Amino acid sequence: MARTTPAPTVLSGLKQALLPHAPFSAMAADDVERIVRASQIRYFAPGEVILAPANTPSDSCYVIRQGIVRGEHKSPDGVSSPEWELAAGEMFPLGALLARRGVTSTYRASGDVFCLAFPGTVFHRLLEISPVFQDFCTRRLAHLLDLSRARMQAEYAASVTEQRGLATPLSALTRNTPVTVAPQTPIVDALKTMEDRRIGSVPVVDDQAQPLGIFTRQDVIGRIVLPAVPLSAPIADVMSKPVLTLSANATAGDAALMMARHGIRHVVVTGEGGRVSGVVSERDLFGLQRLSVRELASAIRRAPDLGSLVQAAADVRSLSHALVAQGVASGQLTRMIASLNDQLTVRVLDLVKPAHDLAGLAVCWLGLGSEGRSEQTIATDQDNGLVFVAQDESTTSDAVRERLLPFARAVNEALDRCGYPLCKGGVMAMNPRWCASLDEWRAAFWQWIDRGDPDSLLASAIFFDFRALWGEGRLAEMLRSDISAHAQANPRFLKQMSDNALRNRPPLNWFGELSAQADAGGVEGIDLKMSGSVPIVDGARILALASGVTTTNTVERLEQAGPKVGVRPDEIRGWIDAFEFVQMLRLRTQHRKASDGGVEGGANVAPIAELSDLDRRILKEALRQVRRLQQRLEADYPG
Repeated sequence: MARTTPAPTVLSGLKQALLPHAPFSAMAADDVERIVRASQIRYFAPGEVILAPANTPSDSCYVIRQGIVRGEHKSPDGVSSPEWELAAGEMFPLGALLARRGVTSTYRASGDVFCLAFPGTVFHRLLEISPVFQDFCTRRLAHLLDLSRARMQAEYAASVTEQRGLATPLSALTRNTPVTVAPQTPIVDALKTMEDRRIGSVPVVDDQAQPLGIFTRQDVIGRIVLPAVPLSAPIADVMSKPVLTLSANATAGDAALMMARHGIRHVVVTGEGGRVSGVVSERDLFGLQRLSVRELASAIRRAPDLGSLVQAAADVRSLSHALVAQGVASGQLTRMIASLNDQLTVRVLDLVKPAHDLAGLAVCWLGLGSEGRSEQTIATDQDNGLVFVAQDESTTSDAVRERLLPFARAVNEALDRCGYPLCKGGVMAMNPRWCASLDEWRAAFWQWIDRGDPDSLLASAIFFDFRALWGEGRLAEMLRSDISAHAQANPRFLKQMSDNALRNRPPLNWFGELSAQADAGGVEGIDLKMSGSVPIVDGARILALASGVTTTNTVERLEQAGPKVGVRPDEIRGWIDAFEFVQMLRLRTQHRKASDGGVEGGANVAPIAELSDLDRRILKEALRQVRRLQQRLEADYPG
């Protein structure tokens, strides 16, 4: 191994070589200079050991200038196997330096490797004087996530401005079936329609749906109240005419200009054959720039019909795009999406309920899977169920089920119209198996826990994450309490769950590099759901069941269950950071595929070629965290 000290003539070049990489890109120039001046250039031949496990603390920090460094771990039987790889710009051994201990893995050169090595004393000094360096070294994955989020935010901000600006076609703002009245309609009936539908205007049309005029709430005082026009008079007597219209192909900018020129607040939009297709209001145009979680939640709660909820569901997907542009973290983002989806589901249930007889029943609508964990993205199908108790003990479960199934089917089909596809596996309340009494649900969970066969383990990945969305929440609470106690008392079932979860290994090859799979079109990609988020979700579920934690959200499970089973805080934080990055990358992938015409088929598969160098680096680190979580399960449930 040869050692040389950088000559003054190459110091500037070495400094420039560090700047493209984190954390050096964000550090003060003097601090980067400090590293370069204290460094030695070290060369390692192919296969040479750079660091080996030792009891003495590491005395140097290495920054890879060129080449690949491989990390190896020796198994109990003495066989060394590669676990990960480090590339240009990466530092090691951070964990050992921070803990002032020796390394526990072997660091070996893979090919010719050149490193900058600077003393541990400089490393610890930088921890004290450079907040950026300290943040990176103690929150390595979190720091990289911050960089990725900033880049993603900038990318989304530009597209949001473009997508939700005045260039938006009016057809995108008038997706609901238009509410219109005939000219002979009595004023009182027209006003009642506006009140019932909670709309501010109503076009007046002829028999061919051609616009004759428009009546708005602003017209009530000046055209009806002050002139004392009887409410029995036809709406044609008080409507504004001629009506100003724009075609559905016109833009929001065209509508804004028309409103400004004529001092109006509503523009009637016409479609094929000149028929009315909707109305765009001044508030609609303002909402293009100000769509918010609060406003959308309010619109969902006030939605008068299913058509309005279809539009609201589309707005939820658009809002998720805008929230990324605002820098909202993935954990908050998926919870916001889940919250809005919850409210939309509740509103669907409220709208459907009056048409069905639910008298004498205690009923609870359950959200399952990702909805039950409050982790929904924009590409999500339905996973739900119904739990019920009949107040009349003589009523059989089959009789209650027969009454509830039409209600459940109507709700499932309404959600499908809103863009939440029917579950291909049939895990929905309209399936008689998942429209069940409290005792039947309890018996199903008991059977899954006691049997632990493949079907039971598959069910546990969906049904153990249930959450009450509507109705009698106490039924879900009673079921959760019973399940938690029964699972915690059955270590064999937890072992079987662990073995099942470990079958889904992260896609890293022997050298710690991403191992992509090619789809039918030959495009290589990573399934971010199955290979990234699912293993963490599975691990968190097992830890929660083992420790008696009853929350269903993955991050909350890790935070609450981790300490109870002896997991270090830094390990928990690493798993959470990895999960949140994968979730954000999933959402970004779904947005891109949606903009290309839909998210069906591979909605969670990220093509390797579309990932930036930074995203590949973070994804690699995130999948290493998945591997560490799985190693924890192997240690807790050996054999």
